[in-house]
Amino acid sequence: MNQNPIISAPVAHPQPARPRRRSLTWLKSGLLGLAITLLTLGGIGAIYQAIATAIDRRNYPPPGQLVEIGGRRLHMVVTGNDTGQPAVILDGGMAGFSSNFFWVQSELAATTRVVAYDRAGLGWSDPAPEPQDAYQAAHDLHAALAAAGISAPYVVAGHSYGGLVVRAFTDLYPDEVVGMVLIDASHPDQWAHIPASRDGRLNGRGNNFTAFLARFGVVRLFQPGRAVYAGLPERPAAEMRAILAQPQSWSTGGGVLLLWNERTRPQINQAGNLGDLPLAVLSVTEQALYADVLTGLQAELATLSSNSFHYTEAGATHESLVAERDHALIVVETIRRVLAAARTGRPLAN
Repeated sequence: MNQNPIISAPVAHPQPARPRRRSLTWLKSGLLGLAITLLTLGGIGAIYQAIATAIDRRNYPPPGQLVEIGGRRLHMVVTGNDTGQPAVILDGGMAGFSSNFFWVQSELAATTRVVAYDRAGLGWSDPAPEPQDAYQAAHDLHAALAAAGISAPYVVAGHSYGGLVVRAFTDLYPDEVVGMVLIDASHPDQWAHIPASRDGRLNGRGNNFTAFLARFGVVRLFQPGRAVYAGLPERPAAEMRAILAQPQSWSTGGGVLLLWNERTRPQINQAGNLGDLPLAVLSVTEQALYADVLTGLQAELATLSSNSFHYTEAGATHESLVAERDHALIVVETIRRVLAAARTGRPLAN
């Protein structure tokens, strides 16, 4: 009898599945597919943006003149004749430019010379070497007026951020300005009253992100700035739509917002009051956000001069005050009142 023990071969058991490793493989594949998809869409968007921009530049050449200032060009639209009245200077909002003032400029040109222009990096103007504060923009404007032969005196009118620029202009050249109109204008301290803005920096970064998206045709496709030109006739609306589809306007606004609290705010606040300069402040009733704060700041602007009045246009929004004809005619009438006060020396009345 064989006494040797029987040694059995080890039984091979099936290896357990490795779901974790398999899941990681699927995740990596999914991320790779997503990256390829995004790169493909980005490439298509960039090509679409480049072709559309080239078409826009052909279809919408500068409607005004390009004025040389220190190696850069500023775009100015000059209408009307010199009738002996002060020239009216129109300064637009954060991303606004000359086309935005079509209604206002067309009406005023019948009786006086009117200048609407594009700040550096907006409209058809060349960008500045670095982001500008309100005082740098005001220096640009003065140089362009001199180069174009538009002499003082001036009545300056600024919409939104343009209100800060015309205040800077008046501080720099007080002997040349005989009247001012603030069209739902920015207040230098407004971001300090809106903590969520982080002193305007959050808004500035938002503008810069929008500029990034514009490189891939996203802004052109969804038109986030359409409220700025809604209500304008087809041609100026199309000009604004084409320009705002490009990254430059948004990155310019982003740069301005990022240095607002550091440079523009203290500069404007140091300028002080306007004495008895004829001053009209126009504001609106329809505010999407922070209505109480913005309304209070508009009333504060009216205290800058002892010779002022403040009017609130019912039903108007920040954008419609210049873009929609019915509201823009209120701006026109207000500018004419300030022109009359500057010409006659009579005080403005509420």
